[in-house]
Amino acid sequence: MSRIIRTTLQCLSLALACTASAHAAPQGSSTAKLDFTSCAKPQYPHADVQAVHEGTVTLGFLVDENGKVKDSKVKASSGFPTLDEAARSALAQCSFQPARQHGKAVQQWANVDYVWKLR
Repeated sequence: MSRIIRTTLQCLSLALACTASAHAAPQGSSTAKLDFTSCAKPQYPHADVQAVHEGTVTLGFLVDENGKVKDSKVKASSGFPTLDEAARSALAQCSFQPARQHGKAVQQWANVDYVWKLR
């Protein structure tokens, strides 16, 4: 597959979504949120494009008071370890808006779903 087609597929095929907490945040509180403009999209691994692998990986990020990722983990696999790791390593470089409690920035785990989709 040519480089142009591969790049086009990568640009057209990816979607990001932050998962919302099932519980409402208490008044004066907020959850950590990914700043999608702060980082590059993960690159679709070539072997996964060739094998037509698609799926959603749920990632957990420990976000500090400054919005930086301190730790990350795969919480639910897409079914393809290379897709999981590509999303985890790329999104760990992103900045987040830190969670807030009583108006103060606090460290908190945030969940992010990353959807790998070929079109």
